[in-house]
Amino acid sequence: MNNEQNEKIRDFIEYILNLTPNEMGIITSALGIILSQNLSAMQQNVIGNFFELVGQVILMISAQGQYINATKADDYSPQVVNNSLPRKSR
Repeated sequence: MNNEQNEKIRDFIEYILNLTPNEMGIITSALGIILSQNLSAMQQNVIGNFFELVGQVILMISAQGQYINATKADDYSPQVVNNSLPRKSR
């Protein structure tokens, strides 16, 4: 991609990130309905799973970035405390 295409993508992403929650819900609902028109159920499943996977990859990248940033913090402790399980009595 050239610089002009990268700039258009950045502008689009900036637009999406500045939507309100209601606007995001309306636009994504409309987009899902529009994209599903004239597709068979099998095709809808493929396209739906494609977008699900794109979302999962974005979330994984974000989680790994947050983890790396947290490990660089001075107060990071790798110990996980699980308070949901009762302690064994001695």
